[in-house]
Amino acid sequence: MAIHDEVMPKLSDIQDLSSQLRKIRAEIPENTQGKVVTPEGMDDIMESLKLADQSMWDWMDQYGKQHDSIPADQLIPFLNRQMELVKSVETKVNTSITKAQDWLKENGGTDVK
Repeated sequence: MAIHDEVMPKLSDIQDLSSQLRKIRAEIPENTQGKVVTPEGMDDIMESLKLADQSMWDWMDQYGKQHDSIPADQLIPFLNRQMELVKSVETKVNTSITKAQDWLKENGGTDVK
């Protein structure tokens, strides 16, 4: 839970960064064919943030549903597996935030944390 408690507040960073990217995207003019062409990497960064956010919610949902129903003799393996999963969530969250911050710095984003 310590990892969860450390990572959970970062979801607000994900939301802030996603909002900045959506704002930039909304301001991109259409090209001559009437299409919006996003800067290189923008769509991948936005997807990475979305997946990181969703991975935390998915982990919390499955953990909450399973934790109280695990038999005592299976609790240690369950908790070991949960540690692996929440560490994976932590990596996704931290990596997506760093990539988004770097992209925004390189592409003139504002309010980069």
